[in-house]
Amino acid sequence: MTRTRARDLIALSLISLTVLAFFWPLILTGAWIPHGGGDLVSFLWPMYRFAARSLRSGTIPLWNPHLYCGAPFAADNQSGLFYPVNLVVFGLFGQPSYGVMEGLVVLHIWLAAVGTYGLLRGLRLRRPAAVLGALAFGLSDLFVTHIGNLNLNATAAWLPFVLWASLRALETMRFPWAAAAGALLAVAALAGHAQMLLFIAFALVLLYGCRLIGTVLVGDSRRWAAGARTAGLGVLTLAVGLGGAALMLLPAWQMAGHTGRGHLRFDEATRYSLPPRALLGLLAPGFYGRGAVNFWGTWDRVEVGYAGVATLVLAGVGLWFAVSRPRAGTSPMRDPDGERDGPSASFPAAFFSLLAALAFLFALGRYTPLYRLLYRFVPTLDQIRAPARFIVLGDLSLAAMAAYGLERLASNRGSTRRFAVLLGFCLAAAIVALLALGLTRAHSVPPPDRVPGATRSILFAAALLGISGLAVLLVRWLQWTDWLFPVLLAVDLVALGSTIEIERNDPTLGFHHPEVVAFLETDPNLFRIEDDAPSWQPDAALFHGLYDIGGIYNPLALAPYEAYRWAVGERGSPTHNFLGVKYVLAAKGDPPGDRGFQSVYEGREIDVYLNTEALPRALFVSQARVVPDHEAAWRAVHAPGFDPRQTVILEEGPGSSRSGAGQMGGARQLSFNRYGLNRVELSVTADEDGFLVLSDVYYPGWRATVDGESTSVLRANYTFRAVRVPAGAHRVAMAFAPSTWYVGLGVSLITWLALALMAILLFVQRR
Repeated sequence: MTRTRARDLIALSLISLTVLAFFWPLILTGAWIPHGGGDLVSFLWPMYRFAARSLRSGTIPLWNPHLYCGAPFAADNQSGLFYPVNLVVFGLFGQPSYGVMEGLVVLHIWLAAVGTYGLLRGLRLRRPAAVLGALAFGLSDLFVTHIGNLNLNATAAWLPFVLWASLRALETMRFPWAAAAGALLAVAALAGHAQMLLFIAFALVLLYGCRLIGTVLVGDSRRWAAGARTAGLGVLTLAVGLGGAALMLLPAWQMAGHTGRGHLRFDEATRYSLPPRALLGLLAPGFYGRGAVNFWGTWDRVEVGYAGVATLVLAGVGLWFAVSRPRAGTSPMRDPDGERDGPSASFPAAFFSLLAALAFLFALGRYTPLYRLLYRFVPTLDQIRAPARFIVLGDLSLAAMAAYGLERLASNRGSTRRFAVLLGFCLAAAIVALLALGLTRAHSVPPPDRVPGATRSILFAAALLGISGLAVLLVRWLQWTDWLFPVLLAVDLVALGSTIEIERNDPTLGFHHPEVVAFLETDPNLFRIEDDAPSWQPDAALFHGLYDIGGIYNPLALAPYEAYRWAVGERGSPTHNFLGVKYVLAAKGDPPGDRGFQSVYEGREIDVYLNTEALPRALFVSQARVVPDHEAAWRAVHAPGFDPRQTVILEEGPGSSRSGAGQMGGARQLSFNRYGLNRVELSVTADEDGFLVLSDVYYPGWRATVDGESTSVLRANYTFRAVRVPAGAHRVAMAFAPSTWYVGLGVSLITWLALALMAILLFVQRR
């Protein structure tokens, strides 16, 4: 091992130890994360366990029949079904325990820090600067605020890796590096958070766009050829990224149009914007209270981008050096092993400065008129609700500029009087302004019980500003003092962030009701439950392999079914009974209160009630009413006297002919032969033509056969499935095989095979 690699390993070890120190309550005290469990326990954990259980049984779960009366699973990008890290975890641990989920949280924060270290080392910054930048981004406010949003943090963690490979592509003008950047972009996409993926793509477009404009405007006679190559690198990166993740992106794109996120009004699309007054949190994150428990601001809690006071100071120093002329006679420093470690003339300070400015401006969302233009003209921005998350690009840019500032300080020893005077004046003015304005607001704005916390945050920020200023001067004067800043930043970020999302009570208890699950599993029939017990986790049915008409709030839930479910009215109504709700889970001593329910099991915390009027999951209905559109179907289903046992409401389309509709009567038998994740098979016997109606949600991609002959799957009763079946005995099968999945799978396979072939050719060429 070379001396250079050994030193990099030591630096990475220091980063790893700092990340572990940040999670000391989790590691040393047996606490949990995040506070209250959040999405990590209630949403992602059951989803990952279902994915692992399905894959290990040999089935790719394209459909999830356990929640919401059925919904696409692979198309829900939040599932992380094809994310390589998840696949490794599923292979090693099977259905992950909650401890494994917490380990994934720690892993991705560490990954974000390591990626930033690699990015900055790739830009030829020395190790102290790279370690500082790594800690500033890896432990920044976005990752801390979203500790429970594993898929968000996982996607964001790949941002520095993607930029690292992209900058190498632009530096070398070689397409293999652009392809590598695209592969990393695909991995980020598969991690499962569309908004973070959009922000990464925004950073890439800005990077390649800036380089393209600079090449064309200031290049030599070959600038057009260089510009075309630069554009080609950018196109290749995006093409490989989209192609590599097409098996998830194409189904997700189709699904978005069926959810409530297909298009949001401007006020809803900017709900989680960063108020300008919240920017005080860049210096004093505790002023408005940090974390779900302590926050007291009058707006919806959002991340403010805190990355350490030292990071802000050094980012300012980096900007100063970027816009000032270099001092004559200075030269980059070198390590004893001869590696060029000094500040690179090619460091993209202009790009990171512009990215930071735009990120913080866009994070303001509704508070700036510019965002309305983005909302109108940039695709998919009308489908997200949190402009404040643009802060992830700002935090990475601040980390990079701070590392650049520290590098330039250490590379030009010997402080000039001009620099010392200017630095002292700026910091003194900042401290005075912070104390004067901050302490005044701390005693007038917060509720009385929050005044001490707000005051402490201002005083702590002022102290860190002063210490950071002294450290800057020491770095300019003395050798080896540049390591002071990583130490100072580590103390700052660990002290202020390590305990805000700690949970002292076991957040998984809502899944552990073995006696209730055992009772429900004694029923051999196919049925659904309805959760009305606070101690039962909403996604527990997915966890245990049961079937529920609901589940945890999912922003990508299918809009037609959500509209139907919340309009069923009282339990026991025809539209409610049609869902096949046989059992209602209620809190101890708190019965449903609706007619037709009787107690069948009494547990310690949960009682189970039988719905005596629940309909079977499959019906054979001979009478059909065909309506012209979706709105007419809604009116028909909710019309007085509608009985799903006698009439099925169909929307005009193939197979929904009015012919063959008769009166209810005659013998009929139904039985499920198979009810799997992606396939349902039934035996149907009837003495007249009619319709097999399932209380399973309709969605494009379901195919049906009757005795092996293809037939249409009809949209029935507004949002469910039906198949036309002639008189006699028949076998009916429905399979979920969406074309977007198969097209996406083909595109992804071609993309990854092409990347593998390129890697092999490059390896052979080098040998």
